[in-house]
Amino acid sequence: MPKRILLFVQLALFLTCAASPDSRAQTRRPSQALRQLTEHRQKLSETLQRDAEKVRERSPSTPVLPPDPDGVDEALIKFAAELAAGFKVEDWKGEELRALGELYQTAEQFAPAAEAFRAYLKDEAKSQSGRMPNVRARLILAMIEAEQLDEAEKSLEGDEWIATRNPGEVSARTGIYRNLSLAFRDRGLYEKAAAHAEKGYRMVSSLILSGNLPPFMLERTEQNLIALAAVAVAAHERLGRKKEADDLNKLAIDTDFERRPELRSVYESELAAARLIGTAAPELEVSQWIEGAERAPKSLAGLRGNVVLLYFWAMWSEPFVNSAPRLRGFESKFAGLGFEIVGLTKFYGRSDTEEALSREQEIKSLQNFRTRHQLRYPFAVGKMDDVTNEERYGVAVPPTMVLIDRRGYVRNIKRGVGEYRKLERQIEKLIGEK
Repeated sequence: MPKRILLFVQLALFLTCAASPDSRAQTRRPSQALRQLTEHRQKLSETLQRDAEKVRERSPSTPVLPPDPDGVDEALIKFAAELAAGFKVEDWKGEELRALGELYQTAEQFAPAAEAFRAYLKDEAKSQSGRMPNVRARLILAMIEAEQLDEAEKSLEGDEWIATRNPGEVSARTGIYRNLSLAFRDRGLYEKAAAHAEKGYRMVSSLILSGNLPPFMLERTEQNLIALAAVAVAAHERLGRKKEADDLNKLAIDTDFERRPELRSVYESELAAARLIGTAAPELEVSQWIEGAERAPKSLAGLRGNVVLLYFWAMWSEPFVNSAPRLRGFESKFAGLGFEIVGLTKFYGRSDTEEALSREQEIKSLQNFRTRHQLRYPFAVGKMDDVTNEERYGVAVPPTMVLIDRRGYVRNIKRGVGEYRKLERQIEKLIGEK
């Protein structure tokens, strides 16, 4: 197998010397700090690009993996937090409040970010600043992350929200509906989840049908369309409103996905996952368990009382290279706290390096894979060509992570790589639940 080159080493070295404490201490205004952050992000991007080009020049045949996206974000979050230290919302007015809010938001300090944006909007109310729709959107997103859901809901639906025909702003607002409906759904508030998801769905459907959406916004907007439709249908079903659920599901399939058939399978997987959130985790169909550091469980039910992360993966799935260090980190951080990981795969007849493997050869490859990537958790291996587990959990393609609470209920389903910090916070929350 060709050697995989990760750029994160160069990233870490760059960040170590990118900005000295002295230069940060000289920052006097939030707008100056925000410019520093922007310049830092640009330099980081340029450094990573140069490193990638050097690797390609030295070895054109060597695959170059991008750095862990969460690792890049974490570096920027840390830098933003250092720049924001010492600022107080009450010390600033006008554009400095907006800059301070963006600085806090990048640092994932969402409560003070909301405070800064709120103060900016109050300060700018009479001037009708052209920035107000963007700042209001940032405010609502910050309030959602800070779990100020009632206030976020009022801000989204209030008369003070500026009407707009700008496709970009409408698309951004549908993303807010998506985040808010998911937040209400995750708290079991299905009435509010259904209302906001359906309103957002109808808004984004009209936007796409209008043809006014620039191509570079289309993919993200379609993702919002799929997520909002799935959340709305599942929430109506949870409330016993079968007719509303069936009507909305038919509308989505006959209207939105009739035009784009390739999106229908994605929607159906998303709907299966949305229906699963908040319900008992289905048992796994396992052909063979491969033990980790400890004896493998005989069933998923045998792990009841623990917070469980099911990780659907395959040896040949390249994104696993980025996620493996994260999984090792979760194991280490939550050791002894009632947290378990189960790597769920199946017999594919291949590994990351070989094709046409027998069952015995594939088992050996799985064991070698564990050793090479320093994994300690057990693997549950399903039958070849059996998609039972994938159908039960709404898995379209690996990698997919399913988070299960101590009672055995599904609480979150995460697709693809990235957003590991958010997943880590969710694990911490579930571990703290009794």
